[in-house]
Amino acid sequence: MNFEEMNLKEKIEAIEKVIAKDILPMLAFDGGMAEVLDVRESNGETHVFIRYGGACASCSSAGGATLFAIEETLRRNLNTDKIRVFPI
Repeated sequence: MNFEEMNLKEKIEAIEKVIAKDILPMLAFDGGMAEVLDVRESNGETHVFIRYGGACASCSSAGGATLFAIEETLRRNLNTDKIRVFPI
């Protein structure tokens, strides 16, 4: 099913699946982690709010390169450019 046609519950499940399979192992390699705190729809986009933990919590890359990698991984795996990731 196309990500943009999913209801919010289906989108959350798809996002969490990608995070568990593709993002958490990447972060764990450097001693970090991230958890999804909230997912909201806003102006035709899906906004994913995450909290970093472990080494990511104090890493200077968490707000830049790491955040970009998380967002791009979600976009690529869910085949949409309408996802934005925000650290909290």
